[in-house]
Amino acid sequence: MLNKKVLIVDDCIIVRTLNSHILTKMGLDITLASNGLEGLEKVKLEHPDLVLLDIIMPKMNGYEVCRQLKSKPQTMDIPVVFCSHKNEEVDVYWAMKQGADGYISKPVKNYELMAVMARFNIIKDVSDKYSNQFLYKQGCVRILSPEIESESNLTDFLSIQPSISVNIC
Repeated sequence: MLNKKVLIVDDCIIVRTLNSHILTKMGLDITLASNGLEGLEKVKLEHPDLVLLDIIMPKMNGYEVCRQLKSKPQTMDIPVVFCSHKNEEVDVYWAMKQGADGYISKPVKNYELMAVMARFNIIKDVSDKYSNQFLYKQGCVRILSPEIESESNLTDFLSIQPSISVNIC
């Protein structure tokens, strides 16, 4: 069986590297892009199972990338999850209006990434156990970190150490 593919689109190399490390430990194949235009090209070439997308990037912002992906029949079913420092309710609302399937705020923790991957069936082992750790708002999923009882419960499940935290970019 082939591993699921996740495309990380973020202009910050540190965020790309850390998120890639976490997701690779989950057994996923990772593709990286440093801006929106490159992200769209990688979607065409790699056909990812999920796109983890920053909002504020050069060349093309995440909102436009999401709109383009959701407007084309060949990409409209790929889950798009925004991962951004923009964490006000209006940001989540605007992401939803662009067609986003989910939204997590930076700094993202590895158990939050695991919960997102479980919610969209990118990893199967935890899908049933942790799929209720999300807030559904008019079709958009937002991670509620406090709802997850313990970071170690999730991370221990897949033997991922919670040692990485993104506090910059």
